[in-house]
Amino acid sequence: MAIIILLLISLTLWWESPPATKGADAEGHEFSAERAFKHVEVIAQHPHPVGSAENEKVRQYLLQQMEELGLNPKVDIYPWTIKRNDITESFDLHNIIGVLKGSQGGKVLMLTAHYDSTPFGPGANDDAVGVAALLETARALQAGPQLANDVWFVLTDGEEPGLLGATAFWNEGNYRETIGLVANFEARGSKGPAIMFQTSNDNGTLISEFASFAPAPVSNSLVGEIYKTMPNDTDLTVSLKAGIPGLNFAHADGWDKYHSPLDTPEYVSLATLQHHGDNALAAAKHFGNVDLSDVASANRVYFNWFGILIHYPQSMVLPLTLLLCAMWVFSLIFYIRKETVSLKGVASGLLAIVAGILLSLAAAYIYYKVIDVLGILKPEQGSPAPAVNPTFYNIGIVLLALFVYLIVTRFFKRRVNEMEMVLSGMLFFILLLVGTTWFLPGASYLFALPLCVHAIVVGCAMRRKHPAGMLNRAWAIILCAILPITLFTSLFHLLFTAMPLSSNIVCAALCSILFALLHPMMLRFISVRPPEHRADYSIISG
Repeated sequence: MAIIILLLISLTLWWESPPATKGADAEGHEFSAERAFKHVEVIAQHPHPVGSAENEKVRQYLLQQMEELGLNPKVDIYPWTIKRNDITESFDLHNIIGVLKGSQGGKVLMLTAHYDSTPFGPGANDDAVGVAALLETARALQAGPQLANDVWFVLTDGEEPGLLGATAFWNEGNYRETIGLVANFEARGSKGPAIMFQTSNDNGTLISEFASFAPAPVSNSLVGEIYKTMPNDTDLTVSLKAGIPGLNFAHADGWDKYHSPLDTPEYVSLATLQHHGDNALAAAKHFGNVDLSDVASANRVYFNWFGILIHYPQSMVLPLTLLLCAMWVFSLIFYIRKETVSLKGVASGLLAIVAGILLSLAAAYIYYKVIDVLGILKPEQGSPAPAVNPTFYNIGIVLLALFVYLIVTRFFKRRVNEMEMVLSGMLFFILLLVGTTWFLPGASYLFALPLCVHAIVVGCAMRRKHPAGMLNRAWAIILCAILPITLFTSLFHLLFTAMPLSSNIVCAALCSILFALLHPMMLRFISVRPPEHRADYSIISG
């Protein structure tokens, strides 16, 4: 069983890894990370914040490259004054706009990234990778057939001090009337997949179209819901406020390099650059031939699963939640009448899960404090990066939660039978489902889909003389485990690579609930076998 779990986890992570890098000898119509990386090396030689002489050098290089690509670039200049820390600064913003002409006109597709960096680092990932991806995309498009729509390559200035270039750009009324869709390319790290982490509202058409062309989609509506609650902004924030539909891409692994002196070409992943470029090129080829005058339709719930983007209407979330609640209540009543479970046993199961949650959180907090006191993940001297990879210590939270769950399970082994524990785990999932349905509908798939499978298996067991015996069948255990393990692996992968250890303590609680849902599988890890005295393999309390 452990082999199956490891296989599911490995396959999920493999499908979410960036694609293989294409070399400089790739076909002309293909995106090559090696060709694009040459731009990164030039752009990210030194820090080049807005208004600096280094930024002027970068701008001249970009203009030269866009002219050679036949994009006929122009520079929009905006005088700007900002006040930071009681200091007033005045400078000119310079947005660069290159145009790849289409054959039919219509609404424009805009591909955008910002070319300024922070004063603290050269900005190789943030956002020279995005800029280089767009330059190589423009070159690849020139080598292929002409698109129907114009494609604008907009390289904004002054993003780092507060989205200044994007704000100035969208203050132009004629731009709002001209552009039909925006794809923004950003960074919050130095490696990992290029995640499509944000869309505009009424994203149904965008998600359906993205699912049809994305070569290796890594995206889910959970990330979009989480991002809405965060204070972070990108240039897409401004275009969304202007009412322009859009997609937002970024990589987030290796976040310790973000906004630091280590954001250099040395720490750029070619695989990540390839993923950004594949997304940009595929988006341009697809949306460059689509009518962009109206791409709004009802929101969809979506997530990547083994290399494809699964999506369904968000309008299904509430009915599905109500149905699953009704099925759980029906199952509880049925098994109580069948004397397979008791209310006391289910209550004990709920108590066991609560105990597991609290103990796991406590253990994870102590674990974090010990690591913090020992300074294991503190930056190296003279560097903002930790001396060791924090991912392994994040995995420790999961292992701690597993250890706690197995101990709690042994303590409650004579109070709760397997069906009672599974129903208790389903109830916690239902509570989380109800919460996400109300507050974060895009995150509801994480709980709704595993519950659907469990509801079917538990329902099928009703026809058996020994229902709990069915839960121990290998096929039932594996069937019930596939979605929870793969979906939560994807979630934890995102959190462990994009967030610090202190923020991931909450994962211990999620693990406790997940283990309860997969209780029959968890029993395989300990020497706890249900007694065979009762026809349903239950364990009589007391």
